[in-house]
Amino acid sequence: MKHCVRFLAILLFILVPVDSIASASVPYKTETLSADGKMIETQTAYTPLGTLMPDAEITSPEDIFFDEKGNIYVADSGAKKVFVADKTGKVTAEIGEGTLQSPTGVYVDEEGSIFVADYEHEKVFRFSQEGKLEAEFGKPDSPLFGKSSSYKPQKVTVDRRGNIFVISEGSTNGIVQLSNDGTFLGYYGVNSTEASFKSFIQKLFTSEAQKARMFMKTPPAPDNIAIDDQGLIYSVTEGTTNEVIKKLNVAGKNMLYPDISDETSFQDIAVDSDGNMFVVASTGEIHEYDSFGNLLFIFGGKDDGTNRLGLFKQPAGIAIDPDGRLYVTDKERGLIQVFESTAFSKQVHAGIALFKEGRYVESQKYWESVLELNSSFGLAHSAMGSAYYKQQDYGRALEEFQFANDVYGYSDSFWEVRHAWMQENLETVFFLIIAFFILFYGIKVWDRKRKILDGPRERWRAFKSRKLLGELLFLFQFFKHPIDSFYYLKRKQYASVTSATILYIVLIIEYIVSRFYTGFIFMPYGSEDASLLGELLKLLVPLFLFVIINYLVSTINDGEGRFKHVYIGTIYSLAPFIVFSIPITLISNVLTYNEAFVYLFSIRIIYAWCLIILFFMIKEIHNYTVSDTIRNILLTLFGMVIMLLVVFIVFVLIDQVYDFVYSIIKEVVLRV
Repeated sequence: MKHCVRFLAILLFILVPVDSIASASVPYKTETLSADGKMIETQTAYTPLGTLMPDAEITSPEDIFFDEKGNIYVADSGAKKVFVADKTGKVTAEIGEGTLQSPTGVYVDEEGSIFVADYEHEKVFRFSQEGKLEAEFGKPDSPLFGKSSSYKPQKVTVDRRGNIFVISEGSTNGIVQLSNDGTFLGYYGVNSTEASFKSFIQKLFTSEAQKARMFMKTPPAPDNIAIDDQGLIYSVTEGTTNEVIKKLNVAGKNMLYPDISDETSFQDIAVDSDGNMFVVASTGEIHEYDSFGNLLFIFGGKDDGTNRLGLFKQPAGIAIDPDGRLYVTDKERGLIQVFESTAFSKQVHAGIALFKEGRYVESQKYWESVLELNSSFGLAHSAMGSAYYKQQDYGRALEEFQFANDVYGYSDSFWEVRHAWMQENLETVFFLIIAFFILFYGIKVWDRKRKILDGPRERWRAFKSRKLLGELLFLFQFFKHPIDSFYYLKRKQYASVTSATILYIVLIIEYIVSRFYTGFIFMPYGSEDASLLGELLKLLVPLFLFVIINYLVSTINDGEGRFKHVYIGTIYSLAPFIVFSIPITLISNVLTYNEAFVYLFSIRIIYAWCLIILFFMIKEIHNYTVSDTIRNILLTLFGMVIMLLVVFIVFVLIDQVYDFVYSIIKEVVLRV
């Protein structure tokens, strides 16, 4: 019996090259994206197994790499060499001792050559599998590289053609690309600078000569690099929120979303055989993305002094072995931690692998399993929508795409649903339209002969003659004659405070309807979480601030309009929105993404139309010139900003006074 137990223990040690086995409980939480784009906690995706190579004299592991055979290579800047270990974690060789000074990056190509980036020596060394130094690649002497450009290799990778890609500290021109003999080929995958409103204004109002003299912001330098099985290069950049992770094509262009993450402390990246990306941050968190850049999991964390597995003090490198295990180096603690995927993450990975190949129906069973464990997993709902779409179950596909906030998938499914409805009902629709026109023109001809509509016309005229109704219908005069209409509004009293108030109420109702009942495709992101009170404040605060501030500014600047005129004129200036917002909202529910220009163009026309009428309102109500009107508008906007700042400051002061008084009362109660 004892021999059996001993045999099982030895077998477990061989199969799992770690010094301890983690329990089901982990010291960190795992997060993912929900269907509405929010971070939520989910089932554990990776569990820490233990540490790798515990008996090796590792002091400051900077980088880690696995070759095709599963051998492990660790660049240790503290030990000044590269450790080589087999699958079990047993050290089999030490490379570069006496040659390397500060190895910070390691890569092994398909032929078994070991490339090491040495920061102190400012070189990339190439060793054979036996540890023999074969070549050194120092600073390129090409004039294209630049004499003043520094060359501080930090990381290195090699493609199948033998081209060497070097991450050099501070290389704002991008990744240094060398041939297999060290010839400089150029820079690759340069980062872009983040556009800002300030830079836009500067470019708009400065000449070419002034632009040349201005300080030009340089792009950030990439910090780490990886290559996948297809030869695609990946890079991570620290200290920026723009293109922090890049997947580069042959031309060096990024294939991922520029805003893939707002994390600014990524240290290293690794890619598995399915194209899934694993990125480790200095915070200790590990981010996993699929090959399209969709976030899958965030796990791990910063060591709180307890030295628990799964937490890090200074993570530096990350790698994946052929079996899918994850390895992360901790430079400060001098160890390498091992993670293994759970059953939950394996279901996600299996679904993604099939989904990426377009085998949506086959992936469905995996996504169903994922949703059984976490019904809010956003990517799973999008994949399920694709599976239903492939099976031509467009109704259920609509539901899944809507739940996943997948606008494009929803649009494709809705097009199919709309097409099927039109095939069934188009004949009836055309018949009703033709019948309507026949009836319309028939009644028109009959009325010319028999005057059958004279009675209804008289009743309509009598109805329109009522003062309040006439004031409300006066709204339509602003479409044809806005300038004359404001004259009648001010001089002839064609509108009243009562009619204006009714129109304000109508505006509020229409705004709420348009905000909550616009078609899903055109609905602002996160609208399902919008509150009624919040939406009312978004409308009413700027609207009434404009009325009040414009009246005050106009009073100071010799404007003739009274507060009543500004109050009435403002709502009548919004006539296009009041008249057309509901029809456009209804239309948005029957359009697909391919017809988005119809909705977007209509909305922009309405807003522009309202602004033009509002301009005429200020000019005519206050009897201003064009220049006076522009100045009045700018002062009004400035006054609105100042008013908001004042309200904010007052609110903060009141909150502080409340906290102070509450603290005093609490202290008195405790002492008494």
